Amino acid sequence: MRMTKYFLICLTLVAVVGTSGCDMIMGYFRAQSAATKWEGAVAEIVFERLEKDGKVFDVEMHSRIDAPVDKVWAAMKQPEKLADFSEQYKKSKLLKEEGNKKQLELHVLALDNLQQFTVELAFDEAAKKVVISTIQSTLADISGSYELKPSPDGLKTLYIYKATQTDKIALPISVDVQRSGLKEAFVNQVRAIKKQIGVS
Repeated sequence: MRMTKYFLICLTLVAVVGTSGCDMIMGYFRAQSAATKWEGAVAEIVFERLEKDGKVFDVEMHSRIDAPVDKVWAAMKQPEKLADFSEQYKKSKLLKEEGNKKQLELHVLALDNLQQFTVELAFDEAAKKVVISTIQSTLADISGSYELKPSPDGLKTLYIYKATQTDKIALPISVDVQRSGLKEAFVNQVRAIKKQIGVS
């Protein structure tokens, strides 16, 4: 019944906004529906701070991976394999590699909508840290880092993501829905790394 209602809304509006506008509206409804799965506490996230001021999100999320730092780091250094280990990553193509930097084209399902962007990753071997920055995106500019911290016994790793994400356009979704999208993206990365290194 709900999808029938959305379809009728889309048909009504197509004469005004065109087919691409209808796609955008349907994307909005898909995002709203998918966001409910990520509300509240999520098992893979042991800490989160997702605060928005104007167009800028201040993001920090942590997850625990039950594997030594070196094993997790080895997987992190191969982000071009994300699509091999995650259904949400439809494409993770290495565009360029130079020194400690990689550029990737990523196609990712976010709240049931396909997002496409190009990023640059800079790898700091000694610190076990990756700095990420957006090269091309229609929705948001991201500037942040992924950092690994070993547990005292060396058997587990804390996976830490910190970033600022700035909207490039006025998004027709609530801040809560955006929070759900950020959580989903983070968890999908964690799950892909776990799958790659063979831990649950």
